[in-house]
Amino acid sequence: MVEKLIREQYGLRIGETFRVGHYDAFSHHQHVYLIVPVSHYEDEELYELYHMSQYLLERGDPFVAVFLLTKQGNLYIEWEKRKYGILKTSYVQGERVFQVGRELARFHQKARSYPYQVSKISRIGQWKNLWEKRTDQLEGFWRGKVNSQPLDSFEKMFAESFPYYMGIAENAIQYLVDTELDDEPQPIDSATVCHNRFYSHTWRSSGLVKVPTDWVFDHCSRDIAEYLRNQFFEEPESLRQEGFQFLEDYDRTTPLSAFSWRLIYSRMLLPIHYFECIEDYYLSAETDKPYYEAKLADMLKNSSRYEGFLKSYEQLLSMRTKKIYLPSIHWL
Repeated sequence: MVEKLIREQYGLRIGETFRVGHYDAFSHHQHVYLIVPVSHYEDEELYELYHMSQYLLERGDPFVAVFLLTKQGNLYIEWEKRKYGILKTSYVQGERVFQVGRELARFHQKARSYPYQVSKISRIGQWKNLWEKRTDQLEGFWRGKVNSQPLDSFEKMFAESFPYYMGIAENAIQYLVDTELDDEPQPIDSATVCHNRFYSHTWRSSGLVKVPTDWVFDHCSRDIAEYLRNQFFEEPESLRQEGFQFLEDYDRTTPLSAFSWRLIYSRMLLPIHYFECIEDYYLSAETDKPYYEAKLADMLKNSSRYEGFLKSYEQLLSMRTKKIYLPSIHWL
């Protein structure tokens, strides 16, 4: 039925479907079209993403997927009470060889000149409030769990570990506040198109197709920090070489300011990985809960290694330049 709806609304015929990254896709007249779920977006958010994708395509980025409008001028179709957008790309199947750091720096640089106001998907300047709100909400949830006995094995780990991670979150918020007080933002610190979570496989798994529904409008340090965090957990054996090569490639392509280097550090300091693991466990189906329980156990086991990772970032920065001072976290 969805094939018939796409033919009626977009004039596109679906032949064979295949996967591009996380999405079902089909080809039509030498282009590839992604079928992307968009039910969790407000219309205003989708219009902001639509205009961003159009702008970046016009700026010469051939790998950006752009929203197609239906014959009625809508950004999505509705099928079985869910919304789907159709995104068009010139994606060609086959592995592309590219340096992620350099490609990301170029992408950020193009998007930094985006001339229109962004409100719904903007996160720039909002980190402090968002981090405080998230930490406070999880603390309230934690207190409720501690006060309601008995606790299962996951909840025991959560109950015992939360004070440590709350302390780290408070350090991250203070570090962010100090950075904003101490350092002057430079032109590179202007908002740009970032990803909700940028990982080492974000582009590689999709042949470098850049999907607007992955995006937010934020500081470039968001993507850099989340890439390094993911590298630590998913590919720890290659972190020192590939993670820091990623940093070098980015900085060589678009030199980062002292303000940027400190924002990267403050974001890596915030235990987003821990927060998300707790949240995902309680939102997941029963069959998925053992996965998050094992993930949390592994995270707690590696907490001292993560502290070592943060320390190594500080050492890397002091080695590569004497111009940037990165204040130390005394307990690391």
